[in-house]
Amino acid sequence: MKPPQRIALAGFLLCGTLAGCASESTLLRLDTGLTEADLRQGKIAVLGVVKYQEPDQVRPPLVAMLERTLAEERRDIPLIRADSVRSVLGPERYRRILLAYEYQGTLDSAALREIADSLRGKARFVVLARVTRERIRNSARGVSAADTGVIRPEYAMGITGRDASVQVHLYDVSRSELVMSAAYEGSSENSKPILASVLPGAPPGVTVEVGPQAVPPESQGYPPPPELALALEEPFRAFARALPVTPRPPVPPQPAGSR
Repeated sequence: MKPPQRIALAGFLLCGTLAGCASESTLLRLDTGLTEADLRQGKIAVLGVVKYQEPDQVRPPLVAMLERTLAEERRDIPLIRADSVRSVLGPERYRRILLAYEYQGTLDSAALREIADSLRGKARFVVLARVTRERIRNSARGVSAADTGVIRPEYAMGITGRDASVQVHLYDVSRSELVMSAAYEGSSENSKPILASVLPGAPPGVTVEVGPQAVPPESQGYPPPPELALALEEPFRAFARALPVTPRPPVPPQPAGSR
């Protein structure tokens, strides 16, 4: 094998990850009185992220993703981390409030009063999210020269994707009111070459679904699914960007001849 071909094949055997694919969004509620100044002065406390009918152990990476995306997208808004909120609420009360939210999809007025009393003015707003659905899918597509630098017809690109539906809620605990909520569909994909044929005569780049059910990656040579947190990255970023922003005043034109 010639050296250039060895280099191309080495690149071909690498796995790829496409994290945070574009998400679909639906803004369910936005209080018209909510302003950027309110958020900046009142601060946002991250309460948590839950997944319906899943144990608490799945939450930490999801919470970390929500905190990271909020901090990166809205540096102007002070953020209180979930660990601090859990500390002031206490483990038992914190777990009870999140469990109720997991099954009901909302925070009731009693829970909001408890949170407000515990925060004692440290934050006026709390944000939390609820994953309502996820799906693992497998597909394959033909390998193109763009993937490898060489055409390898005996290979296909195996793709394992994770799709997730999530709702995000922002509450004003000083008024015990929901001020913003939105629903999102997010996804992420892993890909790698697999020894499998695609449809006869299919051009490179065609996508072929592998049956109606998700095929276990270990039995078909597909890559493992991406972490759920990666599928939630774009939804969480979209929510952060949707938070109110004060329009900047236009820059007045400089007088002619000025420097």
